[in-house]
Amino acid sequence: MVKLLRNSIIYVILLILGSCMKNLPEFDSFPKIDAHVHVRTTDPSFLEQAGSDNFQVLSITTRSASDSAIQGQLDFGAFQKEAFPETISYTTTFSMEGFGNPWWQDSVIIKLKRDFAKGAIAVKVWKDIGMSFRDRDSSFIMIDDPRFDPILDYIASEGKSLVAHIGEPRNCWLHLDSMTVRSDREYFRNHPEYHMYLHADYPSYEDQIQSRDNMLRKHPDLIVIGAHLGSLEWDVDELARCLDTYSNFAVDMAARICHFQVQDREKVRRFIYQYQDRLIYGTDLGVQENSDMEEMKTRIHNAWLEDWRYFTTDEEMTSDIVDGSFHGLKLDSKVLEKIYYQNAKSWYAGLGL
Repeated sequence: MVKLLRNSIIYVILLILGSCMKNLPEFDSFPKIDAHVHVRTTDPSFLEQAGSDNFQVLSITTRSASDSAIQGQLDFGAFQKEAFPETISYTTTFSMEGFGNPWWQDSVIIKLKRDFAKGAIAVKVWKDIGMSFRDRDSSFIMIDDPRFDPILDYIASEGKSLVAHIGEPRNCWLHLDSMTVRSDREYFRNHPEYHMYLHADYPSYEDQIQSRDNMLRKHPDLIVIGAHLGSLEWDVDELARCLDTYSNFAVDMAARICHFQVQDREKVRRFIYQYQDRLIYGTDLGVQENSDMEEMKTRIHNAWLEDWRYFTTDEEMTSDIVDGSFHGLKLDSKVLEKIYYQNAKSWYAGLGL
């Protein structure tokens, strides 16, 4: 009798688990876009892994210091696009070389026009605008500087989107011991040049956010995707206020999902459901020419799978980039379809995938 009861209980549990699995979208078959990666190689391994995991990717061209470094990234993007036309698209960016000269704006626009014609679908601006480049009077050049306006107006007129990594996580302005996630502690320990806690004479966190918001206000027709949760990763309420204010603004999650995991689960879950049309999945994963390709394939597969587990289940989880445990969000299929696929297609006009 006891054995029969035990078997009956096991059978019921298996039925429940089976029912749950039927309702859980399958990772391999679910169409997905990682809208923030960096593919800087001609090696096919990254794109092969993406295809195996049913991912399409958007490779982000970044940094503004030199035209030659930018062109190298564009060459990789074009090469991979030729080899994997259904798997990858790529952005361009522009160099700050010559900024302030009367010819600079026209030269940037000419170059962006050429990059669009060759296949770039959007433009990236990086944190070195606001954190590195200085004007002739030594003041920092911020993204709301009016000298950027003709370029931003041109991007909008072409129907292209701007990916804006302006500022850094708020942790950047805190002591290492006060940062909320391990990944930030590790990054800023290794990159003290960007650890603003050590540079009190640099623009503040609030200055960075204000400059980005000023840009959004001045260019309401420009579609802007705030990289890394728009540097408002620390509080979904703050991010919600920004999204409510600027209808032309969406955000990608690249390298910031861990900040969801250290906030209140139910508040994060409500936020995602409320703003499900404004959130784009991304990781910031990258590959270089000299990468260990087999190690890289394992790493990106595991990263994608762990994020999938977080978004699709309510399991208790741990991560090496946050302290303590957290539970998955268990989002429904409709929301998953938006953040993993539809929103990228909606916010990046001409996404060639």
